[in-house]
Amino acid sequence: MSGYLTEQTIVDFIMFSKAFDDTRYSVLKTKAIDKVSIALLAAAKNGELFYDVVQWGEDNNVASKATFSRRKDFLVNLSVIHEESVKTPFGRPKIRLKLNEPRLKEYFGVP
Repeated sequence: MSGYLTEQTIVDFIMFSKAFDDTRYSVLKTKAIDKVSIALLAAAKNGELFYDVVQWGEDNNVASKATFSRRKDFLVNLSVIHEESVKTPFGRPKIRLKLNEPRLKEYFGVP
């Protein structure tokens, strides 16, 4: 994640990975709680840009842009994360991810 995301995001990625490694999430992992979802949750906890997460994922062969987008939409529909539009001086606005911690705990029991 280095080069794209903050050090705290990396720490949170590791923390979420360990939290979701519990066997009770084994059924969900193929659909929701995989490395892509964990990266999005860690990024949202630290207010990272969706664009940066996708760049990291594509450059490291984690997943495609479409996979990141589908996982983001799933988490947004659960209200676990939400999006903020960030205006840029040129081009399209970027999307900043924000974590809804109470909702994360409600759905997955993860602090």
